[in-house]
Amino acid sequence: MILTKYPNKDTGNKMRGIINNLLIIITFLMLLSACQHKPTILSEQELQQLTSTQIMHINQQSCLQQDKYAVMVRPTHKWQQYLDTLTQSLPQSIANQTLNYRVYLHTQPDAWATSNGCIRITSSLLNHLTAQEVQAVIAHEIGHIALHHSEQRFQMAKYAEIKDNGKIMLLVPKTLSWQQELEADRYAVRLLKQHHIDPNGLISMLDKLSDYHKEQSQSHPSILIRKNHILTWIQP
Repeated sequence: MILTKYPNKDTGNKMRGIINNLLIIITFLMLLSACQHKPTILSEQELQQLTSTQIMHINQQSCLQQDKYAVMVRPTHKWQQYLDTLTQSLPQSIANQTLNYRVYLHTQPDAWATSNGCIRITSSLLNHLTAQEVQAVIAHEIGHIALHHSEQRFQMAKYAEIKDNGKIMLLVPKTLSWQQELEADRYAVRLLKQHHIDPNGLISMLDKLSDYHKEQSQSHPSILIRKNHILTWIQP
């Protein structure tokens, strides 16, 4: 009671920091667990106060919410069985996180990952690419997890927009986003070689998804830049 009534300056600052941190994470969890109709914006200062554990938990809640809104195929569906076959020769865990590979039914070719091990692939992407090309995409997504890119993005984001479907849009410097994409490509080359999978699938995958890549021009380097780097890393 005495400390609460007559706190010194250091104790007061520490308590305010703890309270602010708790308020931020509670806000995130409420937004990710409840149905919201308006996106919520969090400032750069609020994001920087999040800990690694909190960022991991936010990613976990985001994945759960997106799974809830998406049309996810059953484990017995042909697309899920196909993905299970392709991932047998790839890691089942990375960076102390168990990897969870699932398929969404969707007409847009897409793939994404969260730091807690969620890796999601759309049926359209599986339909457009060869087996090696899909494995190349997955290896790239594993790279994002292994290199802790989500945490970096939270720490350097100017603001975050949380949508009701669980998606978290982070405004980060283009230089960081481009750097992370190239780092994930390089990681993918090493991983594919390690598991005796032809890394040239990264090249042909980029060619096939060139139209989709144009929509990501702000967050991804050009196909030419990525291909030139990948070719350099593929060389023995």
